[in-house]
Amino acid sequence: MIKYISLSIVNANMAPRLRLKVPVRLIILAIILILCSSPSLALSQSDFKVAFVTYVYDYDKYIPRWDNVYKQGDTIKLYVGVENVNRGRAAAVDFVVVVKDPEGYVVDGKVVQKRVTGYQDEIYDVIEIGVKDDWINGKYQIDAYVFDVLNLSATYKSYNELYDKILYSGQYDLSIGTISRDEAPYVKKRLTFYVKPYTIPNQFVVFDARLEASALPEGASNTLKVTVINKIDEEGTITLKALVDGRVVDSKTVELSGYEVKVVSLEIPPLPLGTHLIQVKTDNGVLSRTLPVFVRPLLYDRPILIGDVKDGSVVYSPNNYILGSVGISEISDVDVDSAISKLKTSGYDVNREDAKKMLTNILAYLYKHYGKSGVAKVALLEGSDSRAEKVLPELLEIVKKDSGAPIEYVGVRGYSELKDVDIAIYVGGSVPKVGQLGYFFDAGGFLIVDNPLYWKDYREELERELLYIGGWKKVKTPEELYFSYYDLRIDRGIEVTISTEITLPPKLQYSELSVDKFISTAGEPIMISFKVKNVGKSGKEVVKVLVNGEPAYEEEVMLKTGEEKSISFEYVPEEEGSYKVEIPGTNLVKVFFVKAKTTGQLAPKPTPTPQEKRSTREGGALVVGSAALLAALVIARMLLRE
Repeated sequence: MIKYISLSIVNANMAPRLRLKVPVRLIILAIILILCSSPSLALSQSDFKVAFVTYVYDYDKYIPRWDNVYKQGDTIKLYVGVENVNRGRAAAVDFVVVVKDPEGYVVDGKVVQKRVTGYQDEIYDVIEIGVKDDWINGKYQIDAYVFDVLNLSATYKSYNELYDKILYSGQYDLSIGTISRDEAPYVKKRLTFYVKPYTIPNQFVVFDARLEASALPEGASNTLKVTVINKIDEEGTITLKALVDGRVVDSKTVELSGYEVKVVSLEIPPLPLGTHLIQVKTDNGVLSRTLPVFVRPLLYDRPILIGDVKDGSVVYSPNNYILGSVGISEISDVDVDSAISKLKTSGYDVNREDAKKMLTNILAYLYKHYGKSGVAKVALLEGSDSRAEKVLPELLEIVKKDSGAPIEYVGVRGYSELKDVDIAIYVGGSVPKVGQLGYFFDAGGFLIVDNPLYWKDYREELERELLYIGGWKKVKTPEELYFSYYDLRIDRGIEVTISTEITLPPKLQYSELSVDKFISTAGEPIMISFKVKNVGKSGKEVVKVLVNGEPAYEEEVMLKTGEEKSISFEYVPEEEGSYKVEIPGTNLVKVFFVKAKTTGQLAPKPTPTPQEKRSTREGGALVVGSAALLAALVIARMLLRE
């Protein structure tokens, strides 16, 4: 073992002047001290990130600004972030920005110092620079620096002294040692921006164009509705135009505040008989076929990708449709139960509607494209976000109710429990364990992967995992996906064609009106019955029955074309007299009579006197007259029946 090293000090001519015998341990200690007292290791360009942004959530999670053009009075938000700077359980960095105008003069500058204790190794800040009114128009330059100013030896010493400070004074007083910026390693990046008047390009997203009627009588007008989202936090104006066969028929200019969602109606005039192409155009928006989820400020609007694996298929959705349908995202952790109430509220909710329509189209595409039939059993795959256990079944119920999709939700299933499942849905921010689903794809199973994360797209990682299964074909976005059920092809003029034709509303025919008693007593119920049949278009219609001109029955019934229904209800007359039953708009009429209700007990019958006998004879005549009257009423009833 080497214990000592001989060191020689020589002059300029390499002549030895002094020889020393130094212990090896002393040399190693000296090297450590030199390294600890020296400036930190050099940063790399890839460690430092600079960007113009509109919103920052966390390190490397931000929304870039649409361009680098500003006007006087704007505020520049500059994201600066650095990583790999933590050593010795501490980090110390200085961010410095310097702004030069088109003439080369320095017009602004900022310094931000960040000191961190612990193991955090990703440090960022947002530096705001105001574009002043006296700044001239033209091209500006920003030089952004990050300096690693940590003094490791001084910080290490502070950590060592901390034990005694706590022990004898009870103080946790840790100081991070730093060096001056002129001694520190740094990385520099240069950005440019422009100062001039501008219009924000593509500030809006326009989607989900739908006609109130796809077929209508000749001479009737129509309404085309589209949804518009202002995707940034600045108000703006957009002009929308409706075209029929290439001709502009209506135009509207609307103003939206920052992040506002608005439904805009465009009028379609009466059209002649034939087929017509309806289109939407805009001057300052993006027409999107993919329906987005918008949990402001996050706009999920990426393409949906579908690929074949063995005899089944995988759908990758990076748009947070399941959790986003109730407003959940990685920056808005809302209460699930209260969020689900959004699915049940009346009125228009953009995320609920978009999630419903896209999920419906995905299911319809899978069944049509792969020739499936029957009721599809749908399961939530084990390992999904736990909040999806509550949201998914509610969303599937809406899909089933609105489209009639033949689906049955069977709950949460493990990876080995999908033998009787047709469609498995995974909701999560990491790749599912698709390597365990080979048997599922062999049986023709479909896997829908819904990614709720905005800043993490794991498509490539998912594809690599699927390659190991075998039989994997690269993902694509099939055209049929956008009209498999709902027609969403707005970027090609929505590709909705309407045929103007006469379509009948529901038309009801009534028959067999009857009452179960011709004569009754006040207070006793009368059963009234009839039949109704729909000989028009399927739909809802109000059925009404009048008794003595007043409504006695009024209900809305749903009848399909050709469907007949028997209806009975009780009517209780309160007073004596005659009652007329009729169905408005028909010649169906019935009559019944009501006598007064008798009360009390009968008294013993006394022996009649001669005068009473005479009265009895007169009473007999009255009975005969009453019988004649009754006969006349019967004849009247027969005539009414005719």
